[in-house]
Amino acid sequence: MDTLISMVLPWCLVGLSATILLALVRLAIGPTVVDRMLAFDLIAVSGVGIIAVVSVMLATTAYLELILIYSLLGFVGTVALTTYLQRTRERGRGERGGRRRDE
Repeated sequence: MDTLISMVLPWCLVGLSATILLALVRLAIGPTVVDRMLAFDLIAVSGVGIIAVVSVMLATTAYLELILIYSLLGFVGTVALTTYLQRTRERGRGERGGRRRDE
């Protein structure tokens, strides 16, 4: 069983690295802001996956705190970007004569 895991884990790293590279392309060219936001979230989740795979490969729990912090930063970044985009969109409606929530 141990040999199977040692054979599969490097392939997991390759797959997660490829996912990050493809997400970086989507982040650069993604036609909409939502595409870029999803690409950023995918990069964060794939980064957590890479850290988890390395932790299993090294048979240590030292990286578990890093996984938690990186996950939290990815989530907070996504929420901050969503909040910023929502406020920007509401201001745009207010300038065009639409109703705003605070009126």
